[in-house]
Amino acid sequence: MPTATTTMATATVSTSDKLLKPSSKSSSTTEATLQSLYNRAARTFLHRDVAITFTLLSAAFALLPPPLAPSPDSLDVHRRKWDILRITLETTVFCSTPDLIDLPQPLRESLLLSPQSFISNLYARSLTLFTPSSLYRKPSSAFLPHQVVITLIASSIKVDCLNIGRDITEDWLSKRGQYEFIPSTGEPYHKVLELYCLHLLPRLGEWEYGKEFLSDENELSPDKRHELRLALEAQHAQALESTKRETPKPAPSPSPIPIPPLRSLSPVSSSSSLSTTSTRTAVPASPRPKLTRQQSASSISAVSDVTVTRSPRYRHNQSVPRESSSTSAVRISRLPPVDHNLATAQPPTSLALIRSYFNHYFTANRIATLSVLFFLIPLLTLILRRRRRLETPADLVRRRLLEARGDSIARRLWNELVRAVLDTVKMGGGGLV
Repeated sequence: MPTATTTMATATVSTSDKLLKPSSKSSSTTEATLQSLYNRAARTFLHRDVAITFTLLSAAFALLPPPLAPSPDSLDVHRRKWDILRITLETTVFCSTPDLIDLPQPLRESLLLSPQSFISNLYARSLTLFTPSSLYRKPSSAFLPHQVVITLIASSIKVDCLNIGRDITEDWLSKRGQYEFIPSTGEPYHKVLELYCLHLLPRLGEWEYGKEFLSDENELSPDKRHELRLALEAQHAQALESTKRETPKPAPSPSPIPIPPLRSLSPVSSSSSLSTTSTRTAVPASPRPKLTRQQSASSISAVSDVTVTRSPRYRHNQSVPRESSSTSAVRISRLPPVDHNLATAQPPTSLALIRSYFNHYFTANRIATLSVLFFLIPLLTLILRRRRRLETPADLVRRRLLEARGDSIARRLWNELVRAVLDTVKMGGGGLV
């Protein structure tokens, strides 16, 4: 047992020494192993074999520790490729509905997270992977390759977590360029900026901010900046057009049904009662047609088809000379125009009836008269009685009883008002008023 323990300790020390100070031979072996694993993982991912792909990812990241120093490392390329594959796999599983039985436990746990927590975990893990372990500082986005940043932004768009994707982009833009061995200018900067201005900000509705950002940007070439500006304006115009197309137009208000005028009776009729040889003048029975309130709106259009019957209001005496048959004609007065408001009038409400009643019966003069009779005269009588009347023992007893009973001033005033009204009525009945 001691020999085995010593052998294992020696192996552990040698392994750690290889990780801390990798020789060129071990580094090339690790790179070959990682490349072989990556080819298999890419094939299994394309065939949607999630379990095997996750197993290969776990084996690969066991060989990919964070870099030791902020300097170029032979495993930088493998870190970038494997991290992109891991982010892509987990985002695909998170956005789909896989069979939970076949999923590894870490992927099943990630399905329970909210989109914000899911993207935040991916971002924090990438920061830890690329920040050198020799720096005693918080993981920084200054060490993130632009390819990983683009993948994280695409994942945030796919899971509809745009605000965190915007924070990731703006954090990288503010901290890039601190280390020269990490490409962050030129084409990498243009790709991240294109994704930021043409995908993130439009989805957040920040059209004006995107235009202002491109106007203030001075690192891109004028041609590329103008190209991004034109693309953003074209997207904005297309979004406005689709919004107008999708907005339902307000339904036009139904136009009122026109009431056709009543037909005027023809002066010449084929009826035998209105022949051209008649010597009578037809007089309308009423000056205007009466429209009943119960007439429905659907029957309004049929008014023109109603036959208006007219009867003579009185007959001419026999002394009226007869006209000749050639000059005789039936004279019919034209009907006055129909008042359309009568057909559409609504019955008055209860409040309108009450208001009309009070306006009719309670005029200003009547209210003044009632105020004088029932308020002013009793009040004056009460004042005079208070001044002129000597307080008798009975009144003194009554007053003390009222004070003991604790009546309010309003009650006393009411009692005196009633007493004054009764005295006024008695005096009027006795002929004293």
